[in-house]
Amino acid sequence: MILIKQLIEEGLAEWQSSTQYDSFTKWYVSDQQRDEYENKLAAFIIKLNRFMEQLPNQNASRKLWKQKALTEITKMMQSGDSHFFSGLNETERTLFQDMTISFLRDVRSFDSELSLQDTMQALRNIWILAILQCLFHKYSGYHKAMFAYSMLYPYSDNYLDDPDVSKAHKMQFNEWFTKRLKGAITPKNAHEKRISSLIAFIEEQFDRKEYPQVYEALLLIQSAQIRSLQQQDGAVSLGDDKLLEISYEKGGTSVIADGILIDGFLDEEQQRFCMRFGFMLQLGDDIQDAISDHINAHQTLLSNHSMQNADTLIRKLLAYIQSSLRGSKVCDRSELLQFVEKDCFYLIFYALFQKHAIMVSQALRQTIQYCLPLSAAFLTDLTRQYENRYSEDRLWEYVDTLIENDGY
Repeated sequence: MILIKQLIEEGLAEWQSSTQYDSFTKWYVSDQQRDEYENKLAAFIIKLNRFMEQLPNQNASRKLWKQKALTEITKMMQSGDSHFFSGLNETERTLFQDMTISFLRDVRSFDSELSLQDTMQALRNIWILAILQCLFHKYSGYHKAMFAYSMLYPYSDNYLDDPDVSKAHKMQFNEWFTKRLKGAITPKNAHEKRISSLIAFIEEQFDRKEYPQVYEALLLIQSAQIRSLQQQDGAVSLGDDKLLEISYEKGGTSVIADGILIDGFLDEEQQRFCMRFGFMLQLGDDIQDAISDHINAHQTLLSNHSMQNADTLIRKLLAYIQSSLRGSKVCDRSELLQFVEKDCFYLIFYALFQKHAIMVSQALRQTIQYCLPLSAAFLTDLTRQYENRYSEDRLWEYVDTLIENDGY
C-alpha cells in the first residue's frame, strides 16, 4: 500500500518549516577549476566532432568507428576526476551507460519518428530509475516496464500539456487512460493504441495480482495529472498552498512509480524518499519555464512568482533539498546521497539561467554563477554550436550507429 495522504501531509509540513539556504560557499568553483572543467569538456567535444565527421558509409567500417567512440565516452564517464559523476562507483557509472543504450535501442524500435527532444525527456526518467537503483541497492538493470513508463511522458504528459489540445479532448483522453490503467480496454485511435501497448509492456513484466503497488502507483500519478489540469486554463486563480500541493503530488507520485517499477515494491521509507525527490525535480522543471508558464496562464508555484524577486522561494527550495536528503534513511552511503544532492542543486542552479526562468536578484544570480562548474554561457554556446552544426536526422544517424546491437 502507498501511504499517499500521509506522505503529502509530511512533505508539505517539511516545506513550510524549511529555512533559507545560505551555504553557497561550499559549492564555489574557482575560475581555474571552471576553466579546467570547460577545457576538458571542450577537448572531448572536439574529439567527438571529429569522430562524427568521420562516420564511414560502410557497415564494417562503422563498427570500428563505434568502438572508438564508445571507448572515449566510457573513458569520460569512468574518469576518476569526472566532476558530474563523482559519487558513483564504476559499477554504477556502467549501469547508467548500459541503461541509456538499451533504452535508446528500444525507442528506435518502438517509434523511429519520436523527436530527439521527446526522447531526451523520456531518457531523463531512465536516469532517475538508475539513481534509485543505486540508492535502494536494488540492481535490477533495465527492463521493458521501465521503458514503457518512461515513454508515457512524451505520449501522455506532453499531450495533456499541449495548449492546442482542447480541455474536452484532454478529459476524454484521461477517462480512457484511467480505464486502461485499471485493465483491458480497446483503444480507439493510433495515439491510444500506442499508449495501450506501453501499458501492456508493464503488464507483461508485473502481474496485476502479484504486484498491486505497481498499478496503484500508476493510478496515483494519473490522478495527480488530472488534478494538475486545474493549472492550465486560468479560469480559477489558485493560491500558493494549492499549487504547492499539486506540485508535491504530481512530482512525488511520478517518482513513486519509478521506484516501484524497479522490482514491484517500495517500503515506507523508500516511498517517502521518492515523494521528496519527485517534488524537487518538479520544482526544478517549473523554475526554467516560470515566465512562459505565466504568459500562457499555466499556474505553478513558480509562475505565480515569475515577475518578482524569487530569492526567498529559491533559497527555501535549496534548504528543503539539503534537509530532505541528509535526513533520508534509504541509503547509508553518504557519497551517493551527496551525488543526488549535487544533481538537485545543479538542476536548480542551471535552471535559473534558462531563457524563461523565474527572476532572482542580481546578487543571488552572481552568487550562483560562482557555484557552476561549467558556466551557463559555455553551455549555451555549446548547445548553439550543435544546433547550427547538425540536423536532427544527422544526430539520429550517429546515435543509431552507437547503439546498434552488434554484441556490445
